[in-house]
Amino acid sequence: MKIAYITDSTVVLPDSIQHHPDIHIVPLYVVKGDQPYKDGVEVDAKTVYEWIDAGERVSTSQPAIGDFVTLYESIKDQYDMGIAVHLSSDLSGTYSASVQGAEIAEFKLLAIDSRAGIYTMGLMLEELIERVERGDTLEDVEAYMKQRVEDVHIELILQNLTQMQKGGRISKSKALIGNMLQLKPVLRFEDGLIVPYQTVRTYKKAQAQLFEALRQVIDSGECTDVSIFHGNVPELAESWKRELGDKAKIRVDTLASLLGAHTGSGSIGFSFLKAK
Repeated sequence: MKIAYITDSTVVLPDSIQHHPDIHIVPLYVVKGDQPYKDGVEVDAKTVYEWIDAGERVSTSQPAIGDFVTLYESIKDQYDMGIAVHLSSDLSGTYSASVQGAEIAEFKLLAIDSRAGIYTMGLMLEELIERVERGDTLEDVEAYMKQRVEDVHIELILQNLTQMQKGGRISKSKALIGNMLQLKPVLRFEDGLIVPYQTVRTYKKAQAQLFEALRQVIDSGECTDVSIFHGNVPELAESWKRELGDKAKIRVDTLASLLGAHTGSGSIGFSFLKAK
């Protein structure tokens, strides 16, 4: 059985599947003003952060159902079926659009809600492909992935609350007060949503606290493969990687355009799947 693997542009792929011939990535959209751009095709993360820093109005949009119909129509003669791993359905309608697109195109699809995004979604896809290629049944693969989503761990901090306010995630008054008092929320994924679980005074203290949290999970062996992601602050992310040494496999990634459009420049965090 020949299987296509479908994901979306919020993913960060591990090196092992970076050039896998059967992976198809559907772009979401970054919208500057009223003009949409296909993420990773017509615009990259660097440009999005430049727009944000220049004060442009930047928002995001999920792929249209038609985008998925077009993909599935174009590949259904090449593959027996597809397996899709998408951004958390609580953050975007991408998962739903993918499922509906497959139905319209009459393309057999097994869809997985990653309940996350970025590198953790890429790691899930990597594990899924490994299991399919070694001959696991689709039922076993689906059951395993539904358990694996519970092992997602993503935490991040923001330099300021302005972009979240522009994106409608918090009120203007909360953003104003938070920025004035230098309140920095520490955010993490819980049940498919990004939620604040702690507030720290000053960006520097929030950085130190988040870095220490990452050091502890690495020292405990809870994670063996981790992405330090950043919103246009590569030097900070690289300094974290150097300081952490070689106790785990550590990579540095620019935070995907779609998430960066909501968190703004200066954000930094880490993501991993708990070690099996």
